[in-house]
Amino acid sequence: MSLKIAFASVLKAMRATRGISQKQLAEVSSRTYIYKLERAQCSPTLEMITALSEPLALSPLTLVALTLGAQSSESTDSLVSRLQLELAEVGSVSSGHASFDAVRAEQQSFAQSKVKGSGASSHQTEFCFAS
Repeated sequence: MSLKIAFASVLKAMRATRGISQKQLAEVSSRTYIYKLERAQCSPTLEMITALSEPLALSPLTLVALTLGAQSSESTDSLVSRLQLELAEVGSVSSGHASFDAVRAEQQSFAQSKVKGSGASSHQTEFCFAS
């Protein structure tokens, strides 16, 4: 199963479980976009996963974990265990936020480079194509 299909299945199931209509979920986007996500006609950005998680009363990480579990047939317990091991390996769990410090430094560097840039804003456009 592709990630698009897995996310579509998870989104539709979580929306139904929570008793939320497409119209209600569309408050974070458009109804057409929600329809396309649930039909696996497009993929969400990280920002959209975060926005969709709020009305579903879920963490964005939960939506991603459920999607990866559906895609791979791996249990969420197994995914969470692997996540904990990987976080420990990079030091964010065992050595007190060392990895988060590196991420913050990169964010500051990125923000400074945007300030030094031409000042022109960039816009992101997402294209959705029917399969």
